[in-house]
Amino acid sequence: MDPQVRSQIRTVPAETLPLLADAMGVLELTPWNGRPYNEAAPDSWMRQLDIADGRGFITYLVLDDQDRVDVLNVTWLG
Repeated sequence: MDPQVRSQIRTVPAETLPLLADAMGVLELTPWNGRPYNEAAPDSWMRQLDIADGRGFITYLVLDDQDRVDVLNVTWLG
């Protein structure tokens, strides 16, 4: 995992970590369920998944050809 993402995860409140873990599980199983990062390009590989009832989100890239999802950013709004 990218060091920046690790740092961002460390700032998430401890009570939110189970919700974040659930979201990571969603990314593993159904990464295309996130909303498009760019609404003008709904089929783009960059997506966002809301966490904790919209109090945060994960921005990620779906790399189907590599059977991989790269988390780019974890944002916590509180």
